[in-house]
Amino acid sequence: MSSKVRVEKYLRESVLNHVVELEKRVWGKEGYREVNAPMLYFELAYITNGLVLTAFDEGLFTPEEKAEMAREDPWYEGDKPIGFLCCFADFDARGPFWYGARMGVDHRYRDQDIGGSILSTLYACAVERQIPRIRWTFDPLISKNGYMYINKMGGLVKEIGFNYYSAVFTNDQFNRGISTDRFVLEWEINSERVQSKMAAWGKPSADSVEVTPENTVNEIEIDELGLERHGSKFIQNAKFSPLFVEIPYAQDKILKVDRVKAQLLRDKCRALFMHYLARGYVVTDLVLKKDPDGRRHTYYRLDQEAEWRLLKL
Repeated sequence: MSSKVRVEKYLRESVLNHVVELEKRVWGKEGYREVNAPMLYFELAYITNGLVLTAFDEGLFTPEEKAEMAREDPWYEGDKPIGFLCCFADFDARGPFWYGARMGVDHRYRDQDIGGSILSTLYACAVERQIPRIRWTFDPLISKNGYMYINKMGGLVKEIGFNYYSAVFTNDQFNRGISTDRFVLEWEINSERVQSKMAAWGKPSADSVEVTPENTVNEIEIDELGLERHGSKFIQNAKFSPLFVEIPYAQDKILKVDRVKAQLLRDKCRALFMHYLARGYVVTDLVLKKDPDGRRHTYYRLDQEAEWRLLKL
C-alpha cells in the first residue's frame, strides 16, 4: 500500500457528490445511465452494512503538478477522490459476504497502484468486520486485473458469466460493441491461500509448473497488423491438470483498432473457459511469460478439483 495514497474507510457526506462525479468520469458520461440513481447507489451500500472506500492523492503529484492539472481541468482543484470502491452486503447458502459492485480510478492516476491501495484496505476492513468472503466480477481478458486479483490477492474463479451485463452498462467506453463476459471471483478472506498472499503483498510469486506447448490448450498469435488474434490451436478435450489458457497480453490495443477482431478473440477464450470451468476446473493463477524475442504472453492456470478428476469427463 502506497504511503502517497490516503484511503478513507467511511464515506463522508462532503465527498459523496465527488464520488458520484468520479464514477461518471471513470466510465465515460456518454455511456452513463442516470437510471442507476448513482447517489442512492453509494448511500445504500454505505448504510446497509456494505462499504464505500475513497482514495486521495497524498503526494503522487507535486503541488505544482496538481496546480497545472487544475488549470487544465477544474475538477482537480482541492482534495477530491482519485479512486473508489463500492461493496454491497449480501448472503447466500454459504452465509454473508460482500459483493464488489463498482471500483474505479481517475484516468490521470492509472498505473500508480491506486487499486492496490484500495484493495489492501478492503482486506483490512473485511478482517476487522469479520466478513468471510468477497465476490466480484472482472473481465478475464484484462490481464493486469487477473494478475492482481488471482496471483497477488489469492482469489479463485469457478464461474464465468456470458455477456454478464447484457444491455446494462454496455455503452460505456470500456464495453461498447463487445460482449461483457466476466469471471466471478471468490476471495476467501480466512483461507490460508489468501492470508499468505496478503502477507507477502508486493512480492512476486513464481508458478511451480512451467507453461509448455503440451499443457496449453490454445495459442495467441500476431496478425499482419501486429494485433493479437487466436491461433489454430484450440483443445476442448484435455484431461490433464493443471492446464493453461492463453489470453491476449494487450487487449486494449485490439479494442482501440478493431472491436470485431477483439470480439472474435473473446469468443474463443470464453468458449474454453466455459468448457473447462463446467468440468470442475478452477482458475488459480495468472502467469506471465516472455519469449527470447521480447514478446509477452499471458496464461491463466486452471486446476481440476480432485472429485471431478475421478469422473474423467
